[in-house]
Formats: sequence, C-alpha cells, structure tokens
Amino acid sequence: MLKEVSRSKDEILYDGRDISYIEMGSDKIELSCTIGKIKIWFGKQATVQDVSKVLQCFSRIDSSFVHETEIICDYDQIPLYENNDYTLISYGRSEGGYRVIFNVQFSKEHALNYFIESIVSELKEGEVNKTFHWNGSMAMIMLIFNELRSMEGWNITKKEYREEE
Repeated sequence: MLKEVSRSKDEILYDGRDISYIEMGSDKIELSCTIGKIKIWFGKQATVQDVSKVLQCFSRIDSSFVHETEIICDYDQIPLYENNDYTLISYGRSEGGYRVIFNVQFSKEHALNYFIESIVSELKEGEVNKTFHWNGSMAMIMLIFNELRSMEGWNITKKEYREEE
C-alpha cells in the first residue's frame, strides 16, 4: 500500500468552506498561519535541524520571504550583520547601544544560515517566538505543511474557517 504523500487544501476543507487560519506543528515547534502572517514558536527542545528545516522550507516555498529583525548592538557590530547578508534598514542611538533594523532575505543562503544560528543561540536561553509577514496563500500554507509533515509528530492542530456572509 502506498503511503499518503501530501494533503491538498481540498482534503482539509470542511463542507467546502474557506479556511482563514491554520495551526500546525509538533511538541517542539508550532506555526500559526494566515495568508498575511506566520507566527512561530520554537520550544526549548527544538534542534538546529528543526529550526533549519522550517526556515529553509519558507525559502523554498516563497523566494521573496523576508523577515525584519531588530537588534541592539554597538555601532562597530553593524557591519558584522551586513557581512552576513543582512540588509540594513535603519539605526539610531538607544539605551544599550544602537537600535538597528535589518531585513533578512531568506533567498540569501548566508543570511538565512546566520539567522538560523541566532535562533538556535536564543533557544539556549528559552523558548523563541518569531512573527513573519508575507503575501502567502492557503495553497502556499498547504505546501509548507506538506514539506514539514515528515518531521516527527507534525500535524495540523487547528483550523478556523471564514465566516459565511
């Protein structure tokens, strides 16, 4: 018997109603997805491979995927991030150094790998939450699910449907 390879949007629809929100994940990682935003919770038990698989999946599904990140650092450290392919958006003096905003373009492998390393480093201190804004679609969300379902315990945990008008 052939193992089920993927699930389509139609297979998870209920009575033909449109889905507006999907949660998916495992005991180590949870994604809350809409067509405009993806929120990710990385539990302390998430591994480098887990973080890498999720973020590289986004890169493959949507090559325009970008994350805006804010960092407080010394002025001299700004080029370190730029050398790792982060795109400088703005900076200004703040308490504790400089408040710097960068875009992390997931299509740039070096930037993505550096971002993955930063999340793994944060995980040493505890759970990590990230929010990504994107121009997605329900079809793209299902592509994400289908790519990540090979991870141990990965399932759709919640669905919300659009209100009937």
